[in-house]
Amino acid sequence: MGWELFKNYLIAKEKFKPDFFLYENNHSIAQPIKTQISHELNVPLQCIDSALVSAQSRKRIYAHNMLVPSPKDRGILLKDILESGITDREKAYCLKHQAGNARDYLKKHHTQVAFEPVRIGTIENTSKNMAHDSKQYRAYSPQGKATTLCGQGGGVGAKTGLYAIPIHEMLHDKPAYKVSNGFITYKDVAYPINLPDGFYVIRKLSVTECCRLQGLPDWWFDGNDGKKLISETQCYKGLGNGWQLDTVKHILSHLPLDKSEPILCLSLYDGIGTGRRILEELGFKDVTYVASEVDKYCIKVTSHRYQDIIHIGDAFQVRDSKFDVKKVVCH
Repeated sequence: MGWELFKNYLIAKEKFKPDFFLYENNHSIAQPIKTQISHELNVPLQCIDSALVSAQSRKRIYAHNMLVPSPKDRGILLKDILESGITDREKAYCLKHQAGNARDYLKKHHTQVAFEPVRIGTIENTSKNMAHDSKQYRAYSPQGKATTLCGQGGGVGAKTGLYAIPIHEMLHDKPAYKVSNGFITYKDVAYPINLPDGFYVIRKLSVTECCRLQGLPDWWFDGNDGKKLISETQCYKGLGNGWQLDTVKHILSHLPLDKSEPILCLSLYDGIGTGRRILEELGFKDVTYVASEVDKYCIKVTSHRYQDIIHIGDAFQVRDSKFDVKKVVCH
């Protein structure tokens, strides 16, 4: 299915005949697939880790026909985007989605040592045949980069990850765990952790913090009444599936175009409208934005943020011999 989605991109590119194009995929895909993508698009692939421009480690490959140098490291740390808490390292790993409380996940089955940031370890996992060290069952230190946001995945820390946040004293309504001399104690067992001495609760990152990791404004999912347009679950999913704004903005900032020049943009698998936001931030004044997206929650967000987006639905329709983006715009 992944390759079929890429074929939609190839077909759309051939029919649309854009002056400039941009394609993104996970850096972790197999090398033969990377080689074939590069061959099909007839351009070399550029690898950029969003850790350079954000507080999130998010390594991706980009295929485009622009001259784009690697971005400089802005020195943004996870502690810079937290709403509360402290950090003990520079970066954190991937943001997952759901989290329970400490008693659900603090107990470890074996000690794990991560590179960066140092993680508390794995959490309680009662699922059979599930590796206890899988990403959705880890608790991370917030000092470093956040781990990559994911749109899919299960487990109590799915999509955003679980992070250790310090508190000043024991709380009555939440379990708190003591860190002393580089160890955190749970049920009389001490586990190593790189946090200052004190008591801690573990929480997942908030939607606001995840917006900051992805380079979006805190209010991206807010309606006119200040309430979320969609559920937090769908917010996390949309963020995990979306572009890291600052990374893609760096790439598109090298478009050799006058900012007043009319732009017709076709965005396949548009998600929550990050591409449209990027063009706005770059200062393009005359943008016609055609978005292919099927997720109703994403469409609700983008329709609220930009009433002028032209939604065309399923990307597979580009295979229809009658499909023509310019005709869609005219209609």
